[in-house]
Amino acid sequence: MKAFSYVATAALSAALLANPAYIYAEGAAGEASVKTTEQAPAEASMKEPAAKTSAKEPAAEASKKGHAAKASAKEPSTEKAMRQSTQADVALPYTYTSKEYGFTIQCPQKPVGVIPASALYEGEKGDVLVFENDAYNIKYAWIITEDAFDDAKVPDLNTLDEKAAKELLKGIMGSNGYEGIMLVNLSKTNKAIYAVTAKEVEIDTNGDGVPDETGKADTQMAVLFFRGEKGGRYAIKLIDNPVLRGSALAAFQKGAATFQEK
Repeated sequence: MKAFSYVATAALSAALLANPAYIYAEGAAGEASVKTTEQAPAEASMKEPAAKTSAKEPAAEASKKGHAAKASAKEPSTEKAMRQSTQADVALPYTYTSKEYGFTIQCPQKPVGVIPASALYEGEKGDVLVFENDAYNIKYAWIITEDAFDDAKVPDLNTLDEKAAKELLKGIMGSNGYEGIMLVNLSKTNKAIYAVTAKEVEIDTNGDGVPDETGKADTQMAVLFFRGEKGGRYAIKLIDNPVLRGSALAAFQKGAATFQEK
């Protein structure tokens, strides 16, 4: 039976440093490490649908075949991405208000275009704020969707204990192509699930414990799942091609904290 492990990249370490108050990290983000003092989440099922415009993720393919995925950190992160993420002077001068869904969020710039989320993810409700593109190729964007997860399966992230958080994050890691996942303080009063999709997966094809194949995705995404002040269930996803930049992660996280539902 094949075994899989995710290779940690600079993007995930940059994400961690840009969220210094993270509560619990799973997978390549922290190998089940806990950073005390805060409460965390419980059980959930938040699966990433396959984007029409993105390459298949190796971990997702493994899931279809019934293979177990095991997360492990394999590489040190690059200092450049981490510096960008933590020291960037992030400015969010533009206020975007969705005409259809009514939410507002501060952005690093005025979008060059806005398209329906369903253009990328069939059946999704929300907006794609495109900040940079090359013809039909989206290079930098935020995807904001509502009804992003099942309300009945996801308890209040702000009131759950550490044990429940571990069970939740391990469950999500096991069913999605994530390199790492963590529970973070989106604001002083609201918590969110924060994940980075896997860029590279090492595969042990013969079960001898030694990886002998490597699967690679063309791009990575960062994603946040959370509830709004009025109980709406939202996801915000970062597209930043060809490589997730620390500066883009920092703007994404700071912008998400400004989100207000209608």
